[in-house]
Amino acid sequence: MEAYPLTNGLLATSPSQRSGNSFDWPGATPVVSASGNTNGIIWAINTSQCGTPSHQGLGPAVLYAYQASTLSTLWSSSRAGNHTAGNAVKFAVPTVANGKVYIGTQTELDVYGLK
Repeated sequence: MEAYPLTNGLLATSPSQRSGNSFDWPGATPVVSASGNTNGIIWAINTSQCGTPSHQGLGPAVLYAYQASTLSTLWSSSRAGNHTAGNAVKFAVPTVANGKVYIGTQTELDVYGLK
């Protein structure tokens, strides 16, 4: 993931920040959550482990949370012990509602949030 500054209506040609992760095919659709104008978090799902039509579900989806201002990784479902997501599907988009993050996988709906 990369951040490109916008100055006077012009988008920079080089990123000002980069995350430490890359999202191979089919990429990711990031979603932003925040508390008003503060505490921005960018959520993205790595679905590169999704299967082809003949080999469904090769591996789990991985949900990432990034600090919006720096793109530093705050949290990852792959490093969260027993919180591994279900098998990845293409074009999954995280949904943020009521203080929780929801992601659809091949056979389940995974919900992440504070207890």
